[in-house]
Amino acid sequence: MRIFRPKAVSVACSTAIALSTIAAGAASATPTRQASSSSPLVIAGVIAITGSSDFEGQNQAGGVLPAIYAINKAGGVLGHKLVYKGVDTKADPADALPAVQQMLATTSNLVLVAGPGSNSAPTIVPVLNRAKVPMTAVAGESAFDRSPYQYFWRLFPPDAANGTAMGLWAKHKGYTRVAAVFGTDTGSQGDLPGVIASLKALHIPVVKNIGLTPDQPSYLSQVRAVMAAHPQVIMTESDATTAGTFFGELKELGGLVPIIGTEATFTAPWITAVKGALGTALFKKDFTSMITAPSSKTAAVTAYEQAVTADKSQVPSPWQSYLSNPFSITYWDGIMVAALAMTMAHSTNPTVYNKYMADVANPGKGKTVVYTYAQGVAALKAGKKIQYFGASGLINFNKWHNSFGDEEAVGSNGGSQPLKFGIITAQQIQAVPVVGVP
Repeated sequence: MRIFRPKAVSVACSTAIALSTIAAGAASATPTRQASSSSPLVIAGVIAITGSSDFEGQNQAGGVLPAIYAINKAGGVLGHKLVYKGVDTKADPADALPAVQQMLATTSNLVLVAGPGSNSAPTIVPVLNRAKVPMTAVAGESAFDRSPYQYFWRLFPPDAANGTAMGLWAKHKGYTRVAAVFGTDTGSQGDLPGVIASLKALHIPVVKNIGLTPDQPSYLSQVRAVMAAHPQVIMTESDATTAGTFFGELKELGGLVPIIGTEATFTAPWITAVKGALGTALFKKDFTSMITAPSSKTAAVTAYEQAVTADKSQVPSPWQSYLSNPFSITYWDGIMVAALAMTMAHSTNPTVYNKYMADVANPGKGKTVVYTYAQGVAALKAGKKIQYFGASGLINFNKWHNSFGDEEAVGSNGGSQPLKFGIITAQQIQAVPVVGVP
């Protein structure tokens, strides 16, 4: 589901051997377990920070940096301040492996990884798990739907769930002819199987399935092929530049129909590119994205919005875009859960606090619901069991460390807040027989 544009990676034998050696070295390097008194704790953002996929790092920074700000303002974790360390994967496993190896070998007091993302996760997750580093990933691949990794935690819907929600929304809208237009890069392809499988299960024909090679100067042949199939709606994900070109040409040839995008389309670069190609009026009229259902206006949402606003000089521009960015909100909640787990465990040692991640988040009998880090710390100090209800809503990890809830159909007029159209519940998603939906 996530938007990634991987570079070409050599599969020559010598390269494979080199990558295996790097992975083994990274796995054997273990960060400092228990932080010394009052020393800062490191949150490492393992994500694409530079290159064509730098928006991934921007999405992450929009949630992680405000979370660190809010936790430090509340006194830190067990007397420790949090600090952020960026680890640039460049959206390429060949770059991610040595970067993670260096991080593990040189970083003291590493307590959590925010990430990794989809493109590098299959390579990096096993390495981090062997190093016993908890991670809050935004990788949607089905390989993690029943994750065997003890230190892997995902607060984001798997790709198949997002694709199924798109199919259910199409059914709700009464569409009977769908075109699938997805980028051919690894990240954009993530939701496509769920889209196709859910449409089949819902008896909605896919009249055309088109792949877009990223960043081509024109997609006229693909545009004409889609138009010839006469779809009522287009389901899509691609990088922003590709989407702007494709939908701009579709508009020029008079073939524009309503658009349903994956969660990854509800990000500032994608919205900016496609709105620029279509114009604000058409974009507002025709664009819908299926995203993790924003929580109602709880204290968690208020705390998140206040922290983003207070820390706006530190996050990438435009800071307002993170107020409703589903990726940023998920990163925020992941940091909050980890910080509360450390507090409950009375330890910053990842091998100790990791098992408390679900304990501080999942609902349960006799638990006190808290919406902020400060509330959670106060309740734990009072001897209470807690349920952290996040800015993204209910968090309820299953035995594979996956949590996802309802999804919402939203639009955009270019502002910082989504236009809300309707909810697809987790129960509705799970009722559709699609492989990859937990």
